[in-house]
Amino acid sequence: MSDDQLSLVPGKKKRVKAEVPIAKIAPVAHIIIDSPLPHLDRVFDYAVPEKFAETAQPGVRVRVRFAGKLTDGWLISRSDESEHPGTLAALTNVISPEVALIPEVLELAKSVVARQAGTLSDVLRSAIPNRHATAEANEFPSSPTVSDIEPIAWSDYTGGAALIKRTIAGEAPRAIVTTGCDDPAVLLAQYSVTVSANDGKIIVVVPDRAAIDRVVEALVALGCPKSAVAILAADDGPAQRYRSWLSVLRGTASIVIGTRAAVFAPIKDLTTICVWDDWNDTLSDPQAPYWHARDVAVLRSAQQNTALVFAGATMSVETCALMPWLAHVAKSRDQLRNESPKVRSALDEAATKMNPAASGSRIPSAVMQGMKAALTKGPVLVLVSRLGYSPRIVCDTCRTSALCSECSGPLMQTARSSAPTCHLCGHIESKWSCKKCKGSSIRAAAVGSERTAEEFGRAFPGIPVRSSTSDHILRTVDSRPAIVVATAGAAPIAQGGYAAAVLLDGNAMLSRPELSATQETFAKWNECASLVRPDGEVIVVADSEHPAVQALIRHDPAGFAHRELEQRTEVSLPPAVRLAALTGEQADIDEALAMLNLNSETLVRGPVPGRDNQVRMLISTDRKQGTELAAQLKAMTSARSAKHKGGPVNVRIDPINL
Repeated sequence: MSDDQLSLVPGKKKRVKAEVPIAKIAPVAHIIIDSPLPHLDRVFDYAVPEKFAETAQPGVRVRVRFAGKLTDGWLISRSDESEHPGTLAALTNVISPEVALIPEVLELAKSVVARQAGTLSDVLRSAIPNRHATAEANEFPSSPTVSDIEPIAWSDYTGGAALIKRTIAGEAPRAIVTTGCDDPAVLLAQYSVTVSANDGKIIVVVPDRAAIDRVVEALVALGCPKSAVAILAADDGPAQRYRSWLSVLRGTASIVIGTRAAVFAPIKDLTTICVWDDWNDTLSDPQAPYWHARDVAVLRSAQQNTALVFAGATMSVETCALMPWLAHVAKSRDQLRNESPKVRSALDEAATKMNPAASGSRIPSAVMQGMKAALTKGPVLVLVSRLGYSPRIVCDTCRTSALCSECSGPLMQTARSSAPTCHLCGHIESKWSCKKCKGSSIRAAAVGSERTAEEFGRAFPGIPVRSSTSDHILRTVDSRPAIVVATAGAAPIAQGGYAAAVLLDGNAMLSRPELSATQETFAKWNECASLVRPDGEVIVVADSEHPAVQALIRHDPAGFAHRELEQRTEVSLPPAVRLAALTGEQADIDEALAMLNLNSETLVRGPVPGRDNQVRMLISTDRKQGTELAAQLKAMTSARSAKHKGGPVNVRIDPINL
């Protein structure tokens, strides 16, 4: 480490380094330090010892002495000279000769940093799994040949055949594919096999492990060898994940399927990227700089000139904003209606006329009648918004929220006869009384999956009731009559499809105070509707006049996305604009804003009070100015980090939850 580098770290004294023989060719290594500090997000120069002249190649992991400590880093490049005028410290070690950081991924990571105002080391930490030495010693077989197939599932899609043909020809088409009631796993599998059989390489990014299993199962059914498929899943153990990642790096798999980080898969000469259900929040990294797999896929497609396919039962507002750069591939409206189940609202005019109390009921009589008829034909899916029994309870007399006497946390009920229990500390209120009216009776303000299953069990004696929630997910159910109560994302696939689906708590889901509430609710509804037989029925318990309900009834995901985009454009919200959310204490936010040079077209909104004396400010600008705004935010965070004064200011570009 050089004297000037030491000067960046307060309190560190210069040390005399012992001289070592330096490499004669390209003796200067340009290194990115693995540090989350924004002001250290730059290239540092080190000398390459002669003993590492061969192994210290661009893209390898290295270890250097920085601020008096051994620190890991990435060797980005080597050169003959350094702009640093002083003496360079020497590399301490080359951790592994494996070139893990290929140029394509490095450039992609830099683009993500520029978009998200983050640091390169944070992005690389997400893109490349931790090293396991034993995995590097493994021998990987060569990639097997994948036999070509006829992608018949695409034949009815307008533009589907052209999408595949242009992908194979290397023309890099880009499309949004709304799958309706077709299984996206089957469509993606046929697309992947066709691309691979024609010497292409493909990445398929999916929301979770269940989706991975569905795509792999569809690939195997098409005769694709499992050895041609690499799975990059976040829930794999470190050794397995690194082994699978190495198989991709060494070119032994032409089809890569994985969760969000798979979008960085180290494939050279990539042909196409697919993203399934890009609206799903699991595709957003919860760690800084909060990148989203959809945005990274768009960057990689444009940067490396690859094909790009977004597939799912619905169209997200974010991908809609990219049209016409993205084409829309779908079945005709007439064909879609013929192949989709009938959708109706349990709160429409006809239902409320027959039962005026329906609008105030969680399970209207129209739902019970529809379920009774459907259960003679097969299983019925019931979608609920909450997990548990009664996740929120109130005083039965004055409707005041029931709070814990120990910590004032919200109380819940875990079973029909159980005492109220605190969400936060777990304290059991054996003798609860309302602080406002002194009442001792409680009632449910929110009903969860367990209580819903209990109620349907009493209403339909003799019919089995099964639950599938985030803590216990069922993958499949058979075709026998049954009631399946599931939370969003946990609905199992029924053999032959469901006879009906009931979408409960619709108004509550739509009215959540979040920017993405309407889109997520509509997407989850479409996901459930796609599991119902064409001759089945979908009953949604929500206001029949709501645009999301109307779009569901008309089977019009594209129309819904366009309408949502228009509404966000009117109020200058993403994706119509680029938006940055700054969160911190008021004094720190004021200092951060003062360091920015915002133009007159930039809109600043806030402050909005938050938790722990923090506030949030929103900065929005035209999409064309998004890169400039991100650059200013990055410079601001670097300058504040270098001063070592003031509290932290969290910066999020286009946050998914507002």
